[in-house]
Amino acid sequence: MQKLRDYFEQIQASLPPSGPGFSAAVIRDGKTEFELHHGMASLEHQVPLTRDSAYYLASESKQFTAACVLSLVRQGRIGLDDDVCVHLPELAQFEQPFPLRSLLNHSSGIPDYFQFLHCQLGRHEADYFNNRLLLNIIATLDTVECTTLSEHRYSNSNYILLAALMERLSGMPMARYAKQVLFEPLGMHHMTFDDDRFNLIPNRVFSYEADPARPLGYKQHLGNANTVGDGGVYGSIAELTKWEVEWHRQWADKSSLLHAMLAPSPFLNGTIPDYRFGLEIVQRSGQGVVFHGGALWGFRTLIVRLPQLRMSIIQLANCPAADPSMERLVAAALSVSSQ
Repeated sequence: MQKLRDYFEQIQASLPPSGPGFSAAVIRDGKTEFELHHGMASLEHQVPLTRDSAYYLASESKQFTAACVLSLVRQGRIGLDDDVCVHLPELAQFEQPFPLRSLLNHSSGIPDYFQFLHCQLGRHEADYFNNRLLLNIIATLDTVECTTLSEHRYSNSNYILLAALMERLSGMPMARYAKQVLFEPLGMHHMTFDDDRFNLIPNRVFSYEADPARPLGYKQHLGNANTVGDGGVYGSIAELTKWEVEWHRQWADKSSLLHAMLAPSPFLNGTIPDYRFGLEIVQRSGQGVVFHGGALWGFRTLIVRLPQLRMSIIQLANCPAADPSMERLVAAALSVSSQ
């Protein structure tokens, strides 16, 4: 545990307590063995970061989207090999089928919307966008970047489409479905997909980037989107700890929703990608490591699980200077197993 503590304390020492910072926790055997909060959630109001501070999770949110979709698969609403075009007319111009699993594991070949969002004439970086606008952009596309199910091509478009699919099959907004099916049953009453720019989110964290030319030496990032599916979740250490306890409980149950998310899904040539459904699984020193991260608007997030050690590591940051390192965290965690 000392090497994990050293890792986080090194980051802490590099950041002034009056600036943005990070929150971290190590959970093992269902108990929090280490927790640290350093810096400010709001520089303007001088609000310190705490275990209840709600960070934007960015692409860390994809695992929750995948969990919602897999719950519908288990209900028999759709199958992993079913063509999603039946429910997603936005894909009509591709003139080909897209199995559900190809969206979940990023093997559809559908291009990432960001490249098309950025090249719109008259558009500025700070202009607002949401799922509706992105679905309209995707509806204009007609060419895949690779043969579907042939390789891994990470694309946020896949998870925007999954959010639309989930809402059309369930008949309710993503935020409400996730709250009812995933969060509320675990007592996670504040964790949510932010699907409305006018929402008030308790203990919301703001993000920053160093800029010596500005007052206080930082630039504040103002989120300009309310996309759900590819991102959208706000979560705290307090509530994510509950999720991680449940995660390890499900790891021990081979019939669980988690194992459905981690099931191998081979490409056409038979190879199995590390990226499963909203989560990635790799091997390090003989140990399985399950993880996902996120990065947007100055937020940096990472949740790493080492199921053989019954351990989860969470690092949430509201500035790029506290960017998590998956490899360093795993190396430090593996030192625990050798003690």
